[in-house]
Amino acid sequence: MGLAMSKFYYVIFILFFSCIDLINQESHYNSLFFSGGSWIEIKEFNEISNNSDDYSLQFWISGGIIDTNEAPAIFSLTDQSGDILLSLLRDPNLNNRIITIINSQVYTKDLNELDLFDSNEFHLISIVFSNNSSVEVFIDSTSIINDTNNLININDELLVIGAIANKERTILKNFWYGYIDEIRLWNTELSDSIITFHAEHPNKLSQHYRYTDIDGNPIPTYLDSLIGIWRLNINEPQATIIDDSGFSNDGYIYTLNGFSLQLSKKGAD
Repeated sequence: MGLAMSKFYYVIFILFFSCIDLINQESHYNSLFFSGGSWIEIKEFNEISNNSDDYSLQFWISGGIIDTNEAPAIFSLTDQSGDILLSLLRDPNLNNRIITIINSQVYTKDLNELDLFDSNEFHLISIVFSNNSSVEVFIDSTSIINDTNNLININDELLVIGAIANKERTILKNFWYGYIDEIRLWNTELSDSIITFHAEHPNKLSQHYRYTDIDGNPIPTYLDSLIGIWRLNINEPQATIIDDSGFSNDGYIYTLNGFSLQLSKKGAD
């Protein structure tokens, strides 16, 4: 048992310290460019979510050239056995096809206004899901999937960005090709109108300023449900992705040997 454990920790050691293969550039950066072999691990989802049943996960992304026959994954929640609870992918051959996996069931949707071969065109991806209601996927302000038959029962699955992977790493595949500008996680189901506002205003989280009551106390809004925001505005190579929500849900970059993750000035305007 001691030998087996030492081998396990050796593998993790190599993975962690091979991850900091970032290309240092200059000035201010807005996004990360994934070109296969790289991913971000955040935390077990039940640890992030504060025991909520309702969630909204958002990404600002654009595409680019793909060098794989696998469908690159924007994110995944995958259990120990390799079953995918929830994942969103781009088709490797079609520029306008999004693939959604819900409890291992595969759904595809083609959109005329989507071009994931264009690296300058950023889109807001929003996934609204719950332990007790439907799963709905938006591209910008357009709903493309609304599945009322599948509930997402999340426990200790790891939130992985840029790949399909479980926390044991017995599953590690479908690496992302393209840019990710910002990731947001809410422990509420955002309304269609809020998602539309976010799609139209990439740099704003709310249409209104924070209001206070007569005693000067902040009035609760959906902003209180923001439990993770990873802006990816990294100005130098680092392995840690800081969570700016105040909940300390930091993530960590991993990169397989022979691959790299680049800092980029591209971003959603």
